Amino acid sequence: MDKAGQTISATRFAQLTGVSRERLRTWERRHGFPRPVRVAGGPRRYLVSDITRVVAVRRAAQDGAPLPAAIEHVGRVADGAGPPAEAFRATLELAPVAVALVSGPDPLRLEWANAALRALRGPAPPGAELAEEEARDLAEPLRLHFTGDVPAVEVVHRPWGACSAAVRPESPTRSMLYRLPVGPGQRPVVAIVGIETAAVRDARAALAAEQAELAELRRRTERHDRWLDALSALAVAFQREPGPAVIGSALDVLVRQTRAVDAGLASYLSGRLILHGSRRGALRACGLTVAGHPALGRALRDVEGQWLDPAAAATLGVPEGLHAAGLPIAVAGEVLGLLVMVFDEVEPHDADNRRLLQAVSAAVGFALLRDRLQREVRATVSADATSRPGRYAPRAAGAIRPDG
Repeated sequence: MDKAGQTISATRFAQLTGVSRERLRTWERRHGFPRPVRVAGGPRRYLVSDITRVVAVRRAAQDGAPLPAAIEHVGRVADGAGPPAEAFRATLELAPVAVALVSGPDPLRLEWANAALRALRGPAPPGAELAEEEARDLAEPLRLHFTGDVPAVEVVHRPWGACSAAVRPESPTRSMLYRLPVGPGQRPVVAIVGIETAAVRDARAALAAEQAELAELRRRTERHDRWLDALSALAVAFQREPGPAVIGSALDVLVRQTRAVDAGLASYLSGRLILHGSRRGALRACGLTVAGHPALGRALRDVEGQWLDPAAAATLGVPEGLHAAGLPIAVAGEVLGLLVMVFDEVEPHDADNRRLLQAVSAAVGFALLRDRLQREVRATVSADATSRPGRYAPRAAGAIRPDG
């Protein structure tokens, strides 16, 4: 502590005020402000009490005020004087949270909004009624403050400007409500002061987006597991079940594991798809000319599953309100048919889903090929037996063997 008061070094003074040592000396030389303190011929030091004055002068100069006028004005301010009245209003106007003054109780009118709130909901004339979405969660707490003697309370409500498309209504915000004192003849006013900054709102929105992404990943993983289970069950059925009945069993497995409403297999022959009904009866027996449905024709050519357009779905008898996915069945470049699966809702075919569909197509295709091969072998054996009956006819009883 020096005799002239508490002082600090010029370097520290420059750090605290944001004014360089060179500029401080320029101000001192031209305007006599601030006055340095030298103790016993030592280095320049400055009074701690001058820190706020220098900062005030620097900010005034940055706002465009002449430097001499700023120095003269700050010199008239006495130490310990309270902030000016404008500072209190500026405190609310420039607060980083939404601040609103609402009159009521019916109707609820926005009497004043600070800059943060105007940025959220847009400009509004004083006395404009609150939007329905904004007042939905605030009406009851506001009514209690207007009609009763209740303390300040924290409320969770829809964000300001919830009626705007740019605001996510599912991301609520928090505010404090308290009644303000009013004079005789004045309308009662309740203050609504947000307790969340923009950074908190952005963090909550980012968290909501990540949670939605996580839910989507879980949904896709669950679907992936179901389809893999279906493939595993198909493999077991094709390995162990003989005869053409395995195709019906495969369709049952697909309906059960993929949560489809129904499924049917349409055979492809000479440009037509012939559907012999479906496993659960949602689809009737019918035929469809592929040439009349270009999108379906491209899907068969490219062996790529797709959701059937309304015209193709109607031709195949898909009931109203349901959606059909067509999965071409092809083996060795030959289209054997179309697997038609009926669902309650449309689910986009992403890359992962397409790989699973290709695996199902290949499995069903090889089952159809095996069934065709068995039929052709049986037909060949039957034709051979008919043309040469003696070769396969049983020997008559009591016949004499050629060797004796």
